[in-house]
Amino acid sequence: MKLLSLDELIKTLPINKTAIERLVSLDKIPYKKIMSGEGEAIRFCPDTIISWIESGVNLSMDDTEYLEGLKKRFEEINPEAIEELRKFSAQFIDPPKRYYLIPVKNKKLGIVYYVTYLHNGKLVPTKWTTRTNNKELAERFAIENRERLIKEYYERGAKKTYDEYLSVFKAYYSKDSPYLQIDINRGRKVSEESRRIYNNFINNQFIPYLKSHGIKEIVQIDTPFLTRFQNYLLADRKKDGKLIPGIKPQTVNHYISHISVIFDHLLLEGSIKTNPCKSVIPIKIGKGDQRATGCYEVDRLKGVFNREWESDLGYMLTLLMYTTNMRNSEIERIRIGDLIMIEEYHFINIPESKSGNGVRAVPLHNFVYDKLMEYAKKNNKTDYIFKTKSKKIQSYVYKNAALELAKYAGYSPEDLEKENIRFYSGRHFWKTLMNGENLGDVEEFFMGHKVSGDVAKRYNHRDKQGREKLLEKTKEVFAILDKWIFKP
Repeated sequence: MKLLSLDELIKTLPINKTAIERLVSLDKIPYKKIMSGEGEAIRFCPDTIISWIESGVNLSMDDTEYLEGLKKRFEEINPEAIEELRKFSAQFIDPPKRYYLIPVKNKKLGIVYYVTYLHNGKLVPTKWTTRTNNKELAERFAIENRERLIKEYYERGAKKTYDEYLSVFKAYYSKDSPYLQIDINRGRKVSEESRRIYNNFINNQFIPYLKSHGIKEIVQIDTPFLTRFQNYLLADRKKDGKLIPGIKPQTVNHYISHISVIFDHLLLEGSIKTNPCKSVIPIKIGKGDQRATGCYEVDRLKGVFNREWESDLGYMLTLLMYTTNMRNSEIERIRIGDLIMIEEYHFINIPESKSGNGVRAVPLHNFVYDKLMEYAKKNNKTDYIFKTKSKKIQSYVYKNAALELAKYAGYSPEDLEKENIRFYSGRHFWKTLMNGENLGDVEEFFMGHKVSGDVAKRYNHRDKQGREKLLEKTKEVFAILDKWIFKP
């Protein structure tokens, strides 16, 4: 089907060019990005536009979208004038924020705010809480008592009390933590999901363990103590009559490494002389402690996506996992605007990832593209296809999808457990399938992995291979999917 240019779309809809460009910039209208002789271009699929109109055009904008659009309009009208305003405004920039409020759980008030000051480029904690859960009152306390509390801190030799050390541990991985901002400036960034995990671990396991063992001084948290904490985490224990299995060795090692980060911070600011975590011996991970992820036999999935599934969402998530090798999080973030074309092939553009290698274009088979657009139309999706901006797909959805696929592939739940096959096994299956057809060189090309080996890093310049190589690999991938997945 012929794709329409912007000028051609104007001739079919009662809307002007500027309005369409604004709809595209706000992802309010379905469109595709293609590569042409003049570079990247915007195109519109007639069928998709028809579906968009049939589902009811939603052009409502919240204040944020409206202001962003207005900002862009001002920039376009006269960039030089806007730059003059920017230079003028720079003379009156407010001074940087010189304190942080850190919420800490409190039995009586729910939370109370502790205040931490930024002084001469260094975070200066105080032993005082603001004694309130009202943020406005806490801010007033922080401003009015700044000089007194900083002076008191330095007069006692800048030595923290144990409560102050504990407040650093409590707040280090909290939301909007000033400590994490310092880490970012030093090149260490923690994802939001990881931040929540570490924050829960510190506040729900590490700090309660400190209190239950009567720790009153920071020097008591030494290497032998942390080794005993390792053993505590590994051991099974009972709670409310139920047996709670211990944490796996690799996870315990991971948690200790993130406690070590906090000690590193205290070391760098001069509050302690050594980091006790550095001498903790990591727990050896045995063969039985870490199971390899399994996957299906390559000939067991022929035709499973040509049949009706009980769950439309489970079908689409599984179809994408097994035919594109994308990660769960990448599938959840797919937006209509991420569907692009390069020559005659569809791709999913992944513009952001946890690593530079993850930023890539993933080939999207025509069968999968059609099913994806059909799902988007059926569910009135015009932006994110599988999630809202604030709500993730729940884990049980992936679990149920994996069980439904197993049923069609002739595997029982016991088989899945025995071979450790789960939803994420789709990436392993895809790679196994490509290797079985002697299509190597896909780890970095389409899976978002790093190139392994120093020689490969120095000599395998993927970015120089160009579009021709990309399309050649894409054609080969589609041929393999046709052979093993879509033809029963």
